[in-house]
Amino acid sequence: MRILLVTRSYPAAGDLYQYPFVHRRVLAYRALGHEVAVFRFDPVRARGTHRFDGVDCETGDFDAFRAALARAAPNVVAVHGLNEALWPPCAAVDPAVPVCAWLHGSEIPGFFCAKVAQVPDPVLRAEQEQVLAGRIMFWRDVMTHWPENLRIAFVSAASRELMRDDLGPLLQDARTAVLHNPIDTDLFAYRPKQAEDRLHVLSIRPYDSRTYGNDLAVSAILALREKPWFSQMRFTLIGDGPLFEETLAPLAGVGEVTIHRGFLTQQEIATQHAAHGQFLIPTRLDTQGVSRDEAMASGLVPVTNAVHAVPEFVDDTCAGLAPADEALALAQAMAEMVEDPALFLARSAAATARVRAQSGHYLIIPRELAWMARQGA
Repeated sequence: MRILLVTRSYPAAGDLYQYPFVHRRVLAYRALGHEVAVFRFDPVRARGTHRFDGVDCETGDFDAFRAALARAAPNVVAVHGLNEALWPPCAAVDPAVPVCAWLHGSEIPGFFCAKVAQVPDPVLRAEQEQVLAGRIMFWRDVMTHWPENLRIAFVSAASRELMRDDLGPLLQDARTAVLHNPIDTDLFAYRPKQAEDRLHVLSIRPYDSRTYGNDLAVSAILALREKPWFSQMRFTLIGDGPLFEETLAPLAGVGEVTIHRGFLTQQEIATQHAAHGQFLIPTRLDTQGVSRDEAMASGLVPVTNAVHAVPEFVDDTCAGLAPADEALALAQAMAEMVEDPALFLARSAAATARVRAQSGHYLIIPRELAWMARQGA
């Protein structure tokens, strides 16, 4: 196929944490012989093209998009992050060409509502509530007059149900699909863990929203200090964002903790996976959890909160699970594996098996391509 991939975001050398899961798709589609052109729609940012990991990404406004559409002459337009801002290029596509749109998070009103609730500043929260109201109106209009060529993919059944909560019967199951984000199990390859790996805990997260639960990770680490074996543990915390310093300040002086400010390439993330055994990834909101699943593919055992879509992807056979907002339960989940190496090793093997069977790229990429190639809505 000739695929024009339209996205709100794409990785760049100085901005690695921008839809890396979309980039993995581009590489996978191309590896299977499909032609893929990447266009980042942004009516404000200056027009241009940047190259990332062998892929050219064009950025531009509506006119630039129309030119890219004419050049690509695609069999299908694949859209990632469809919302009201990204709708103009979608609406401009020839009705004979399928528009296959993935919703990853804040595009879903219910998800965005939960995210807005975590904004502490009342003025900013009020502004975001206005955006939310507009987003709900946008989706009601789109689905009331659903274009024949539009199909929508959700990355979890839970996220589709969130959409249904707001839109009810307007959400037509026949025009939607649940397609998990594919996990590259070649890049994030399984290496059997050793018992001592349970003492090495990794966290790789953005620090730009309370929804990521980084404060819970800090509290969980501090709660473990009373354990007699705490001095044997090593914690590696990696990430960046406006909440970085404030969130991690309580860990200053804790010798067992190493903090690295910045983001990593996916190859560097895989290297970190190889050196650790537990993946501390609390959350207050998730439609899937790509970082968690990549770590699981590498054999790490995730320690997370059983909220939103999380139970769709993990259970206590392959993860340490805590209730919502409970840092002490996260600490206990880590402690259980430190004190029971056999439990850690069993969960490690189960984690990689779960990801491969549910979200491995060898499964998901062919499903996505078949969905995009299907004729009719």
